[in-house]
Amino acid sequence: MTMGGCALIESNVSNTTLSILEDGFTPPVLQVTDVEMACSFSMVNTPLVGAARNFYGDPSLMETVMLSSAGVCSENQAVNEEMRYLRAARDKRADEAQDARIAQKRHLAVAAQRQFAAFNRMKTKLEQKYFFKYGSSCPRFKRDFDELVYLLGSVAGLQAMQNDIAAQQSVGVPTDTAPLAERAMNCLDNAKWWGAPDATRAVVWSIIPGNAEGKDVKGTFDRAMAQGEAKGVRLPHVMAAVAAQSGDDQARLREVIKRFTANKDFQPNAQYRLIDAIAQSQLTNMSDRLWTQGAGTRTPIAGLGKFWDDKGEQIDADSFLK
Repeated sequence: MTMGGCALIESNVSNTTLSILEDGFTPPVLQVTDVEMACSFSMVNTPLVGAARNFYGDPSLMETVMLSSAGVCSENQAVNEEMRYLRAARDKRADEAQDARIAQKRHLAVAAQRQFAAFNRMKTKLEQKYFFKYGSSCPRFKRDFDELVYLLGSVAGLQAMQNDIAAQQSVGVPTDTAPLAERAMNCLDNAKWWGAPDATRAVVWSIIPGNAEGKDVKGTFDRAMAQGEAKGVRLPHVMAAVAAQSGDDQARLREVIKRFTANKDFQPNAQYRLIDAIAQSQLTNMSDRLWTQGAGTRTPIAGLGKFWDDKGEQIDADSFLK
């Protein structure tokens, strides 16, 4: 009885602390714009939050947010290695190129592990909480935080599958994760969540052979991006860029990157500035890839949305080094 009473007390204290973190600490973190600080914070503190299980708490929802953010760190490291690979390939340095590609795949594997863990934490916890089957039925959410976790965890699952494929499936993320996430997005209010649910569905249509048949993929992306711009969170732009990159459609990829910076009156949503900042970081990574392939350098400072070979707007990347 004494042991049971201690466990009950620890559980109450642990869950109260987690509620404080979810409702009191997470909103301010989502308002910052420093992506590197946010993902580093998540890498350091995710094990600390997970330790709540030792005190009979369930930190799964917080872990989903933090693991998703930590995955950004690994993806950024993978991009750095890809830039090294591309430069080495341009210079015909085979050993350096091979080493960079191996390092890139290692970082992608870590990203996939973190993102798939985020997906599983979200799926398991919310299924227990709301008594539904993810991808088959819809929960009746009681909190915006739970909806946000549902969205971020679903996107993380999709990213995990893509990164695992790029890492030669070293993690073993099931390939049915993407179709599950696509169906799950029907449970969210598309307008409320910045067009991201429809954009997520459209990227799945794009990357899985045969799924785009009979669907207005481009129109769905364009409407979702317009909603993201209006709501102050440009996450749909990342989805559209991922689809273009996966299909090796460089013209469309450039178009999406240009659109991201075209609206000079855009104001990020104060509640979710971090998510918009992460979207900008990921679009910058894609721009860096194009720039390195074409000009040998990353995107110049203040150069996002511009390209080295734009007609009438020639950019000299060397001028940024002076």
